[in-house]
Amino acid sequence: MSVAYGIISVISLLLVGVCLIVDKKRDMLLLMMFVAVFICDLGYFLISIAKTLDFALNANRLAYLGSVFLPYCLLFMILNLCGITYKKWLPVVLVVISVLVLLVASSPGVLSIYYSEVSIEIADGATRLVREYGSLHILYYIYLFAYFTAVVSVIIYAIYKKKVVSKMHVAFLFSAVLCNIVIWLAEQFLPRGFEVLSVSYIMTEIFILLLYAILQEYGCINNGVVVLPPKHSIAKVESGSNENEFFTSEEIERIFSECDIIETLTNREKDVFRCILANKKRKDIAEELFVTESTIKKYTASVFKKMAVTNRMELFAKLKNYT
Repeated sequence: MSVAYGIISVISLLLVGVCLIVDKKRDMLLLMMFVAVFICDLGYFLISIAKTLDFALNANRLAYLGSVFLPYCLLFMILNLCGITYKKWLPVVLVVISVLVLLVASSPGVLSIYYSEVSIEIADGATRLVREYGSLHILYYIYLFAYFTAVVSVIIYAIYKKKVVSKMHVAFLFSAVLCNIVIWLAEQFLPRGFEVLSVSYIMTEIFILLLYAILQEYGCINNGVVVLPPKHSIAKVESGSNENEFFTSEEIERIFSECDIIETLTNREKDVFRCILANKKRKDIAEELFVTESTIKKYTASVFKKMAVTNRMELFAKLKNYT
């Protein structure tokens, strides 16, 4: 069993590295979430190899450090992914609440408010905590339930306000959240021989990484925040249309005839610009223009600089007056 926890810990550490590679914009909330998962899984592993109760309790505190701040990071990351603004005081208030919950969850061995009794036993080559829950243990359940409710509410609100880029965007968000909710509920009613949440956290990370990769491919994320395209473009994506252009041929021609900045572009940059307006992927543009993807990346960066934008969605929003 301890070997399984060890493998999970290594995988979660590797995913921190993958996060740094995939998230080119260096979203701190995303990175914090991945680090929180690693800390939590590391705590589970250390519990499984503990030889004394004190060591196991310290490892348990480490696991709670990750699991308490994980939903915090997930909530604000999804708020940003859905393009929903919030009051500046909200993160501060929630950090204070998280710290208080962490202090209560870390009290075993000092106070009996979280675990009324706790000991260790070794089974299947791994150590586990044998615990009797105290009067304040329900606080952690309330904490998680509140975050799960908030996250689901944010996603539903984003769908209602059409702040999501596509149905795939929604599917990834819901899958990541529901995966953890279902597994967490199942753990409450099944014998706890293994912390299944350690696996579900990794599944959540994979869902989120895929979503970030997709959104960044289309230039939809800027510093962790989704920047929405013009409304008619969202409608095309949400309708499931096979047409992947964000601007029609007529709109592209109008942009080229009326936008003065176009004159500052070189002929090759204009070719790339046309493809970007049609929302073609970098790989497809490279094949169409018979050049490498790295060359297209350089041309794209030059176009963005001349247009005073940093990604496709900012570009589309800037040009919406021509549509």
